[in-house]
Amino acid sequence: MNKLIAWIRSESFKNKIYPEIKRIMFVIIFTFIYGIGVSWFLEASVVPLYTGGIPGVAQLVRDAFYVFLNIDVGGHFLGLFIIIANIPILILGWFGVSHRFTIYSIISILIQAFILSWMPVIDMGLDTVEHAFTSAVLGGLLIGIGAGGALRYGTSTGGLDIVAQYLAFRKGQSVGFFSMAMNLAIAILGGFIVGGKVGPGGEVIAGGVIISYTVIRVIVSTILTDRMHTAYQFLSVDIITASPQVLVDEILHKVYRGVTLMKVEGAYSHHEKTLIYVVISSYELHTLTQLVKRTDPHAFMVIRPTKHVFGNFARKTIA
Repeated sequence: MNKLIAWIRSESFKNKIYPEIKRIMFVIIFTFIYGIGVSWFLEASVVPLYTGGIPGVAQLVRDAFYVFLNIDVGGHFLGLFIIIANIPILILGWFGVSHRFTIYSIISILIQAFILSWMPVIDMGLDTVEHAFTSAVLGGLLIGIGAGGALRYGTSTGGLDIVAQYLAFRKGQSVGFFSMAMNLAIAILGGFIVGGKVGPGGEVIAGGVIISYTVIRVIVSTILTDRMHTAYQFLSVDIITASPQVLVDEILHKVYRGVTLMKVEGAYSHHEKTLIYVVISSYELHTLTQLVKRTDPHAFMVIRPTKHVFGNFARKTIA
């Protein structure tokens, strides 16, 4: 027992093992939030509402089978489709984003498949046309929190999030921008496939209504995703500290960013301190903040959004 306690308190556990455990916990929590948004709200709506990514594509394929071929593919279709369709995308993530990011995405994909196909659904009472707006907003809210929260901690809900992350890394644009474009395409296709026909919900809904409510879902999800995770946008961070050398070493070797040092003086105390200036990608903020709190709990931090960065600034893969 003493050895276990000593190992938990060791620097190796704190710096290597604990962050991975924490990420796994977050990917599980945020995936459940995402899955509940889809299963309990979007899928419960009489008006067909589509989520984004591979689950959204799975919804389209299922509805196309029902509308055009009169085939009910069954309750396990979404989960199986999500697992199979993600295989080539996971390969892209493995080689184009990062290995750990892809491993976390695999965990999320398996949880999604379980929630959408095998976990019991609680009836939220949103099974009428009048409740479609509520389903779109609340479902979009949970989906945005789930997707954005996972990305914020260096993981993802898999599927087209991996493609969006790959494109964002290559193009330097917001993940939310690419996700929104993909999601809008799914919404429009859903309107064309089910619009004016008897859908799986047993109602005939106009295509414009389907598209409109799904677009509302997309807007809500995109806002939440970008609020929680604005990856590949940049931040300037000023850190005023009395322990500059230790903090600089930590930033250089754990965040892998260069820093600029300036001597400063407090106007009230007249104590001399050091201002550390560093530019990071926004997904690195959580790591930097935890590092500063651990190294110097009394440090003063100022964080500012930075629109463009030129010069020797490496755009790195996450996780």
